[in-house]
Amino acid sequence: MKLLDGLLGAIGFLTTLPSGRSYRLEQFQQRTYLSTVAGIIIGLILLAVATLSASLVPGHSGVVAVLVIVSIYILTGFHHLDAISDFGDGIAAHGSAEKKVNAMKDVALGTGGAAFVIFYILALFVVIEAIGGMEGGGFWWFGLGTALLSAEVISKHSMLTAARFGKPLYQGMGSMISDYTGPKQFTISLLISAVVCTAAIGVAGLAALLMGILASVGVVVVSNRHFGGINGDCLGTAHEVGRLVALGTIFIFYAGGLVAWMPW
Repeated sequence: MKLLDGLLGAIGFLTTLPSGRSYRLEQFQQRTYLSTVAGIIIGLILLAVATLSASLVPGHSGVVAVLVIVSIYILTGFHHLDAISDFGDGIAAHGSAEKKVNAMKDVALGTGGAAFVIFYILALFVVIEAIGGMEGGGFWWFGLGTALLSAEVISKHSMLTAARFGKPLYQGMGSMISDYTGPKQFTISLLISAVVCTAAIGVAGLAALLMGILASVGVVVVSNRHFGGINGDCLGTAHEVGRLVALGTIFIFYAGGLVAWMPW
């Protein structure tokens, strides 16, 4: 029962889907690896969206990419995009770490934040459209759907990676995850992610998982340099960067002919 409450808490924390009572968030904090399980649920929904969209508008991968991106943020909300904008404002600010943190916490959208969001959405569109348009012949949706499933799982593990190896700046949204993500939570999430990504797309999935982890470590390094630690915005940025890097890695593997499109 506690495991189910924890999963519902993860769904409530990471998606816009209803999850019931607020006490379930506490159960999720005790089992942060369940965020990866929530990623599986989101990924399966996106796989279905890609499949349905491809059947409705076959041969128009750009349209499908837009529908997929809209679906991502309908499902997950806009707080991770807001995290990217805040992160960008902090990075772009000049001065001490304290000034950069204050810029990150400022509710006003600055030039740096706007640029980060625009570049991110453009890159996400390009890579989803590229994967979607790669196969042709009516079968491309399968590759895109499994790529989206893997990327959502990887994005959640990327967030936990940043939480595991980052140092919270203060008690807040970031510390709610970081304080409870120890070696056990991280390892369970890693194992779940590896199994799902391998089952979905084989070796390309494992490569994407590795690159997502490295990308989230990079976010922690940048955060330490500019802010002296991490907060919720840094975790949200690691989440989004993990998704983008995972999809980019999958595209490179397939476009370069490094693996077969159908892994099994």
